[in-house]
Amino acid sequence: MKTTNFKTLILVASIVFSVISTDGQHLTGITKNVFNQIPANLKLPATPQRYLITTDYFNHTLQGAFIDKIRVSGTFTTNLPQNKEVWNKVSVTKSNQLNGSFDAGEPQNYMENFTFEPSEKILQPGFFKDFPFEAVQVKNLVWDMARIEAFAWGHLDSLKLNKLYEVKKMNGTVPLAGLGTFTNNSIQLIWKGVSLLNNELCALIDFRAMDNPLECNIKMGEKDFSLKGTSHYWGTDYLSLSEKRFEYVELLENVMMEMKWSDQPTSQYVYTTRFMKVKKIE
Repeated sequence: MKTTNFKTLILVASIVFSVISTDGQHLTGITKNVFNQIPANLKLPATPQRYLITTDYFNHTLQGAFIDKIRVSGTFTTNLPQNKEVWNKVSVTKSNQLNGSFDAGEPQNYMENFTFEPSEKILQPGFFKDFPFEAVQVKNLVWDMARIEAFAWGHLDSLKLNKLYEVKKMNGTVPLAGLGTFTNNSIQLIWKGVSLLNNELCALIDFRAMDNPLECNIKMGEKDFSLKGTSHYWGTDYLSLSEKRFEYVELLENVMMEMKWSDQPTSQYVYTTRFMKVKKIE
């Protein structure tokens, strides 16, 4: 009986190590290919892709004292017919408690089924004609996803493993749909490697842009509001190597701002940090 069990163990071990060896050889072959070059001609998925977008803003004084926090979230669907994209279930909530949880938030009904084709029109005032003028964080959802998609899809043929690539054609000043301007000083991309997420092999593409001037001049009723600041942002795209889609994205940003109301004698200085997560919805 002991001999039989021993033989059985040997047989099982042989099968296991055979499988491990086969997988190892297979993964070695894949690894060599995926580190040579990211596929530049990834095919679009056969179905629309849905994502849950969550962005948390934390406002502080320059000395680090907490002021308040804001959460903006919504569902984003891309790869629709005719290259359309759509937003749903967008909400905004605010809290004065640093460690407290956010509530469910207030629905932004003007964003329900907000459908459009990505283009430079998202930088023009008329694009947001049905939005409250001051809904800056909600407009940021649209701008952020456009920026992230451009970083991911627009430069695959230029990225080399662990080599810094500056996206010079995206540098410069852009309008913020009538709110002001934002200047990208030096957008840089780095293909850092390959990871496994949601059972998908993904290229990890880091993006970053530092020391970016931000300026706003807005008339709100009888008062004028002005803002000047500097933004630093960075993050990572988890880009599927089998189809043209994200598996996950994160973006972080720090902004130092001087804000001034025309009816107030002094400026207010605010330091804002934010963390954006893009999670795939099955």
